Amino acid sequence: MANQQDSKIENFAFDYLKNYYTQQHTVANILIGQGEKTKRGSVADGMLAFKKATGEIFVANISMEQSQRLTGLLVNYKKNGLSKLRLLTPLLLAALCFALGKSMDNILVMLIAPVVVAPIGFLLHTHFLKKYLNHQVETLLNNVKQVPADEQWIGLSISSLVFRNNPLAKIVLDMCRDKGIGLITVGQRSKVVLMQRPQNKPSRHSDYLRYYDSEANIRRAIDENHVLRVA
Repeated sequence: MANQQDSKIENFAFDYLKNYYTQQHTVANILIGQGEKTKRGSVADGMLAFKKATGEIFVANISMEQSQRLTGLLVNYKKNGLSKLRLLTPLLLAALCFALGKSMDNILVMLIAPVVVAPIGFLLHTHFLKKYLNHQVETLLNNVKQVPADEQWIGLSISSLVFRNNPLAKIVLDMCRDKGIGLITVGQRSKVVLMQRPQNKPSRHSDYLRYYDSEANIRRAIDENHVLRVA
């Protein structure tokens, strides 16, 4: 069995996606690039480019820079759920209400307010924690969307089992679907799992190569039907 060090998404993503697009488009010549810079300053961790049967250039990219942060969120939620600190919120609010009522010599504030305020505080704390997690996930996925391509992917070094019975994982998959991002994972068994297919969003102007610094070199390699990896 491969160890955790070997089971990194970057060691498997390119071969998997090359096979994926070979089957999808029946092409043999797929160029693979890493660290491709765009003219707007963003960077594609991985890029695959090829000419379709129609003669159009197709570009796919995969983001792996976000992998560690998103994986950390998913694993932590799977193990611990929401922060346990929120359980202290109702106790703290109840104690404050009791102390306030005692200082005011008001029995209603001492006994009634904690019963009302404590659960409300717990619900609000839970709501804002969920909202914060959603914001973190959306920010990471929006970073993926910054790199132009016909199809965009994110790759995670994580077991697909982490996605089972994990509410945050469902949020991640739903957001990926809504944003048109594909998601693949690789766990300790070195098996790539397709969790979400990307949506194809063709460029309105020519093709997506026009956004990359190495546009001319990639076009030349594709036109000359070279089978190579561009760095």
